[in-house]
Amino acid sequence: LGGVASRSLWIRIPFLIAVLVIFNGERDSGAGAHCFDQLHRCVFNSSKDWVFLEQYVYDQELIAYYDYNQRKYIAVKAWMKSNVDRWNSEGAEEQYQEAKAYCEHNIPVMYESALARQVEPKVTIRTKESTYPGPSAILICYAVGFYPAKISVTWLKNGQKVSDADVTVELLSNGDWTYQVRQYLQYEPVYGDKYTCHVEHSSLTSPMSVDWEVESTSKSEKTKIIVGVLGFGFGLIILLAGVIMRLKNAKAILDSNHGPRLMGPAVS
Repeated sequence: LGGVASRSLWIRIPFLIAVLVIFNGERDSGAGAHCFDQLHRCVFNSSKDWVFLEQYVYDQELIAYYDYNQRKYIAVKAWMKSNVDRWNSEGAEEQYQEAKAYCEHNIPVMYESALARQVEPKVTIRTKESTYPGPSAILICYAVGFYPAKISVTWLKNGQKVSDADVTVELLSNGDWTYQVRQYLQYEPVYGDKYTCHVEHSSLTSPMSVDWEVESTSKSEKTKIIVGVLGFGFGLIILLAGVIMRLKNAKAILDSNHGPRLMGPAVS
């Protein structure tokens, strides 16, 4: 969350200016650029459990921070001690009060608008060929677009829970404050077996279940059969065409050898 506008910020401006002057001097001299970060955060897991963090980082190393519980600044690097002592004498308690007001005001707003919301998952089942040898295949249960991240996904076979040894889980963030989970199940297709993806989530008033029933012939097997039939039919057509052409050629040859002859005058 953003920084706190306060007198304590102005106390630290001379230090920041000095740092920037050093950075510019080093950049002009060709020594390379450096980075200084001042971070303010309200870290929380509920609207009543939080802590304020203020950290000073130089070239990715923590050099000083504000300890909210002790109500004072702490120097991590020895060369920061004089600055920290000045901050503590001039504005540490004021920083505590402002941080308290800042976090207590903003956290409930963020908690209600973002963290407390509930988004239901959309659940589907798909299948694909297994990369392992044998007759096994893979079912994939997709639960997508849900929030919060905690979710329970269980595979059932004919109403009975499937062993966890046959299940692989993959939880992913969508990058938009929603999540998706993919649960893989390796199984051996047997006609009549029914597999169920059972999903429980805080956004659902009751668990959600999606069924997958093994057909007499799997889609992949159907595809192979169709391709085989089409290939056989195409080959048969070519074979028949070849036979017809050979018969026509043979007939043409016979006609040329036994064609009509001219009749000459009768010899007495």
